[in-house]
Amino acid sequence: MRSFPRKRNKNLTIYDIAIRTGVSYQTVSRVLNGMPHVSPATREKVQAVMQEVGFRPNMTARQLAGQSSNTVGLVTFATGFYGPAQILANCEQASKEMGLSFMFSGIVDQSTPEIRRAVNELCAHQVCGILLYLPLRIDLRDLQDVCRNVPIVAVDSNLGYKCPAIYINQELGSRIATQHLIQLGHRKIAYLQGPLFWRAAELRFKGWLKELKAAGLNPGPVITGNWTAESGFEATQKLVAQNLGGYSALVAANDQMALGAIRAFEESGIQVPRAISVVGFDDIPEAAFFRPPLSTIKQDFATLASSSVECLMTQLNQDRPGRLRTIRPTLVGRESTAAPNNRMIRARE
Repeated sequence: MRSFPRKRNKNLTIYDIAIRTGVSYQTVSRVLNGMPHVSPATREKVQAVMQEVGFRPNMTARQLAGQSSNTVGLVTFATGFYGPAQILANCEQASKEMGLSFMFSGIVDQSTPEIRRAVNELCAHQVCGILLYLPLRIDLRDLQDVCRNVPIVAVDSNLGYKCPAIYINQELGSRIATQHLIQLGHRKIAYLQGPLFWRAAELRFKGWLKELKAAGLNPGPVITGNWTAESGFEATQKLVAQNLGGYSALVAANDQMALGAIRAFEESGIQVPRAISVVGFDDIPEAAFFRPPLSTIKQDFATLASSSVECLMTQLNQDRPGRLRTIRPTLVGRESTAAPNNRMIRARE
């Protein structure tokens, strides 16, 4: 005689298994997927409860969603850049840890027809839900009909209409970077911005301006790159050659451009951080090995991805509404920033 009749348990989820075993749902997912970091005793306990209630691991997402698919879809763009590539990789990992399959549809350009095509492509594969990572500024209100019958979550993206979303606070990150330089004693701070049609670039630029205003400081010169080290190098060469006003520090909108900027300063005989401090954004793995090691803002891509997948699953579970969550970035202080020493780069008289 079964303790839990099959009829009652056909809609059990990993959340139910977690409650019955007294462990987290992440631990249940790790057991389902044969992943490490689970003690033998806990693994045995979870497996025993799943066997007792007739829980089938290969049906995890179907039981969660009441649908015919256990696949999470991601619409993504510009995966050749560090941030988008990290979001793709971490969303895949987070999906697997939740006992789900994963597929993505990359778009060549972030246009309404391309996004519509990508969403339809994923829906044709009967995904149980879709994560949308669209980093450029875009209003997708006219695409709400495409996503009407499938749960979605905006991943660090503003779709132009209200929907469940998980963000990294890009503006705050830039303010933290700028505040770091102000606290060191810098009063004239230049900015190396990314292309402003990117949402993150716009928000980071706003954060720099807001923090300077809050401190009662005037902005230093502004130069523009396209996220690459080469563009940061070329923009900084022009900044130095044109002597665009006094500045003792530079905030770069990403680490790659900061790398190019450091190279341009060094080639011009301007030592970092002795003559100028430089801070980046992203904390790419190589940032600690720049010369000098780069002070930068760390984005928690793992939390962004896991929160996004979890948010999607709450919709599929239909017992909790989707949510809006903002993740706070953090400063990683290294050797590229220091107090000014009155050797500020100045315009020619």
